[in-house]
Amino acid sequence: MVSAQEESLLPRVAPWHACITLLVCLAWLPVICGAEMSVAPSSAGGSAIRPEEGFRAGTWHVGLLSGYSISHGQHVFSGSDPDVNFVPVLPQIGYTVTDVHGPFPVRGSLEVILEPILMVITSPETTVGGGGSVLARYNFVTGTRLVPFLDLGLGILYWNLRLPQFLGGQFNFTVQAGAGLHYFTTDRLAVTGEVRLHHISNSGMDSPNRAVNSSVYLLGLSYFF
Repeated sequence: MVSAQEESLLPRVAPWHACITLLVCLAWLPVICGAEMSVAPSSAGGSAIRPEEGFRAGTWHVGLLSGYSISHGQHVFSGSDPDVNFVPVLPQIGYTVTDVHGPFPVRGSLEVILEPILMVITSPETTVGGGGSVLARYNFVTGTRLVPFLDLGLGILYWNLRLPQFLGGQFNFTVQAGAGLHYFTTDRLAVTGEVRLHHISNSGMDSPNRAVNSSVYLLGLSYFF
């Protein structure tokens, strides 16, 4: 049996928080297990959807993602981080720098993405912030409508939020890493979902420097050309 005191020290994860993460993992199963998903021919031309054409060197994509963050301070580490939640609005423009290469299941290509951010902070108070990030994303080209990806990014952020007990100043740096999935509805248009781990700190430029750590859940559209 776990005592009430010991239970309070355990990480607290909301059930729906864990469920969303599980769904993202399940979306990767066709790639991990090597499953071949058939792509139905279009009724008009009889040609299959070929999303891999959007991941060749020299191709571009534009997208728009938004979602919500869940503070680790509130739900995971029992108050050790600042409790900051926000809604990010993320326009994206990406450029594919390599051709599709490699064997299954790591067959894919590398993309560089410029991502401005408008951040609407919902707690501990309502305010806004803005900045931008550069991300490196590896798209796993499966030959199906499903294209999983991993990305890693660095950025800058200025916000109007004041957290004197946690972060000195209002200019901060961001580090983020995520896993996501494109689902192509046409050759060029995809519904995109992603889960990111998101870190905000001032990198020691001001004192104190207790980071804001969050999980960010994103959904949007991506267009490749």
